[in-house]
Amino acid sequence: MGKNIKVFLLTEEWRERNAKNELVFMAVPQEGKPVEIIINNFRPVFFIQRESKIPTSSFISERKPVNMKTFEGKPLDALYFRSQYDLKNYEEILRKSGVQPYESDINPSQRYLMERFINLGMEITGDFKGNENLETFINPEIKPCKIIPEFKILSLDIETSGNGKQLYSIAVTLKTKNGITQKVFIIDRNKTASSSEVESLDTETELIEAFIKFIKIADPDIIIGWHVIGFDLMFLEKKCAELKINFNISRGNSKHLFRKKPGRSYFAYIPGRIVFDGPITLRTAFYNFPDFRLETVARELLGKGKSIAADEDKVSEIERMFAENKAELAKYNLLDTSLVIEIFEKTGIIEQSIKRGILSGLLLDRLGMMTAAFDHFMLPRIHRAGYAAPNVEDINKRGHSAGGFVFEPEPGIYNNVAVFDFKSLYPSIIRTFKIDPYSLLENAKDTRETPNGFKFSYSENFLPVLISRLMEQRENAKAAGDKYLSQAVKILMNSFYGVMGSYGCRFYNPALPSSITGTGKWLLLNCKEFLKKQGYRTLYGDTDSLFVELKDGEDETRAKHIAIALNNFLSEELENKFKVKSYLEIEYEKLYEKFVLTSSRGAETGAKKRYAGLLNENGTYKIDFVGMEFVRSDWTQLAKDFQNELYLRYFKGEEIDDWIRGLVKSIKTGKMDEKLIYKKRLRRETESYVKNIPPHIKAAKMLSKKEDYIEYYITKNGPVPVKLLSGAIDYHHYIEKQLQPIADSLLMLTGRSFNDIIKSEQMNFFE
Repeated sequence: MGKNIKVFLLTEEWRERNAKNELVFMAVPQEGKPVEIIINNFRPVFFIQRESKIPTSSFISERKPVNMKTFEGKPLDALYFRSQYDLKNYEEILRKSGVQPYESDINPSQRYLMERFINLGMEITGDFKGNENLETFINPEIKPCKIIPEFKILSLDIETSGNGKQLYSIAVTLKTKNGITQKVFIIDRNKTASSSEVESLDTETELIEAFIKFIKIADPDIIIGWHVIGFDLMFLEKKCAELKINFNISRGNSKHLFRKKPGRSYFAYIPGRIVFDGPITLRTAFYNFPDFRLETVARELLGKGKSIAADEDKVSEIERMFAENKAELAKYNLLDTSLVIEIFEKTGIIEQSIKRGILSGLLLDRLGMMTAAFDHFMLPRIHRAGYAAPNVEDINKRGHSAGGFVFEPEPGIYNNVAVFDFKSLYPSIIRTFKIDPYSLLENAKDTRETPNGFKFSYSENFLPVLISRLMEQRENAKAAGDKYLSQAVKILMNSFYGVMGSYGCRFYNPALPSSITGTGKWLLLNCKEFLKKQGYRTLYGDTDSLFVELKDGEDETRAKHIAIALNNFLSEELENKFKVKSYLEIEYEKLYEKFVLTSSRGAETGAKKRYAGLLNENGTYKIDFVGMEFVRSDWTQLAKDFQNELYLRYFKGEEIDDWIRGLVKSIKTGKMDEKLIYKKRLRRETESYVKNIPPHIKAAKMLSKKEDYIEYYITKNGPVPVKLLSGAIDYHHYIEKQLQPIADSLLMLTGRSFNDIIKSEQMNFFE
C-alpha cells in the first residue's frame, strides 16, 4: 500500500541483518501511528587516496573513483561495504597497512540523513506494512520537510526501599493533546491505596508488568524525569533482569540501551522514544541553579516543592509511608512526576530542544554534540564542492588559538561608566570575513585577508551564508516573541567558533579560530584608539565588550551616539582596509553610576574578568557582579550576602565599619550558622580522589549514600557534612577565608583593609 506522509524523526540506529547494513529510523506524524523507516539499500562508505595500494579483502563491496579530493588536493576513491561491521574491520586492516581512510568514523545513519539535508522533518513516500502500533516503510523516497507534531510526554518516577533492593511504586503523568492522565502502580496487597489513579498490586513482578503494559498502551514519544536514566530506568532494568521480566519499552523490535558515561552522567537509547533527564537537559540549555535537586529547582521555578523537604528524613519517611500509609506514598510519588512536568513546561525546555534539533539536524537526545552538528551542516556541502574530510583522529593538531582578547584592567573606583557590546561578535566576524573551512581551502579565489593575516575566499563559503540566515531568523523570532527559537539560534551560532577551534572537529585548522580571535582583538584595540581620539578613556575590554568612562554630565543619550559613531568608524575601516562589508554591530548596553575594577590578590595589577557596577534601574539600585564571589556557586551564602551589602553600602556612601564588626560578632556567636554551608556539585566519583583531596570530597566520603551534591561546614576538625555536624564550626576560617578577601578587594582601593576595621579596641579578630 502506497502512502505519502510527513514525520518527525525521534531515533536512529544501524544494525546488520542478513550480512547487510540496515538503517532504522523511528518517527512520528502529526496524526496517526508512529512510523518505522528501514533502509537496506544504503551501503556504508569511506574514502582513500586514489594512489593508495590496498590489501584485497572480501570485506570490500566496491572501489570506485569519485570526483573528490583531500584538503591537500589529492584525488580520492570511494570504498563501499555491505555492512558497517565490514567497514570497521577493513578500516583496521587498512590502518595496519599504513593507508589513511577518510570519513570512516561517520555513523552511517547520520551520513544518510545529512546527505539528504534532513533536519528531523522527513517527507516519506512508499509502500508500508502496518500493525496496531506501527507503520513500517522499507526504502521509501525521503526528502526534507517542516513538521512539529504534538508529542505525547510521560513523566516517570519510582520509589524504592532505602537499601535500594525493593521497588515500592511507579508513578506516571502522561500529557497529550487530550489532557493529563496520572497513574501510580504500587505494591499494596490489602488494596488500601486503590483508587482511580492508584493500581494496587501484590508483587514487584505484577507492578513492573502493569507499568510496561501502560507504556505500550500510552505509547509516549518523550519520557522525562529527574535522574530518570541513572536511577529510575536503570533500577527498573536491573530489577527486570532479577525477576526475569522482558523490559521491553521500545517501539518496534530493537532493544533499549542504558549506560553510565564517564564521570557521573548517563545515556539512554529507547528506539522510538526520546528520554529527557531533567538536570542534564537544563544544564545543556545553560540553566543555572544553586544545585539541581528537584526540590531546589521546583522551589526556584514554581514556588513549591516536594512534600518531604528535609533530605535527611526522606528515606525513613518513604519507608514509613510504605509500611503505614500507602495512599500517602502514592500521592508523594505522583507529586514528583507533576513537578517535573511543570518544570519542563515553565522552562519550555522541550520546545527549545525541538527548535535546536531542527536548526542543527541533531536528534533531540544529542543536542550537546556541537561537532556533530557542524559535520551535519558542512560535510554534504564540501562533498558537493569536491572534498572529503579526514577522520577526527587524523587531524593535524598543530598550534592553537588564543582566547578572546582582554585589556589589562586599571584597578580603581570610577563614576559614569558606559558598557558597549558587540552583537554576536564571533558569528559577525565569520560573516564579515567569510571564515569557514571551505573558504580557507579556496582562499586563492576572490581573496580577502583578516587583520592578522589569514586569507579566505570572499565568494566560496558556506558558514557565512548559514549565519546570515540564522541572524535573520533570530530577529524574526524576537519580533514574534518566540524566545525558544531565538535562544536555539543563539546557541547554534555561538558554537561555531568553539567547534572550529576544537581538536574534536575534523575541520580543525588553527587559522580558523585564530583569524576570529585575532580580528576580535583588532576591533577592540581600534575602538579604544578611536575613543581615545574623541577624548574617552577605555577602562577595560573583554572579548566583545568595552567599558568606557564618560565625561562629566554625559548620560545614556551620549552613550548611544558613541555606539553609532563606533559602528560608522568600523564600517569605513573594514571597507577601506580590507575590502569587506561590515556585519559588525556594537550596541550601547548599560550605564554604571559606580564601577569597580579590583586588583589581583596579592598584586597591584588589575584582575581580569572581575568587576562590580552599580545600576540605577528607574530608581532601584542593583549591583552587577562579574567573576566575583557573589556569582560563584561554591562560595557560602554568607560571602554572597556580605559582598552585595558591602558594595551597596559603599556605593551609596553608607557606614561600613560598625556593620562589618557587627557581622563578625554575629558569626562568632553562632547567629549566622545557616549561611556558613558550602555547597558543591560532585562531578566525579569520590573514590577517584586519592591525593590532594579537596574539602568537599573529604566531606562526601563521610556519607554512606552517594549524592550528586554535598553540603558541608568547615569545623575545627575539618570539613563535615551538614547532616553529620557534631563538633564546633571553625568561625575563624569563615572570617579569614570568606569575609576578608571580599572586603579587601574593595577596601584596598581606598587605602584601608579588613583588619584595620576589625582590629579595634572593641573586637580582636584573633581572640
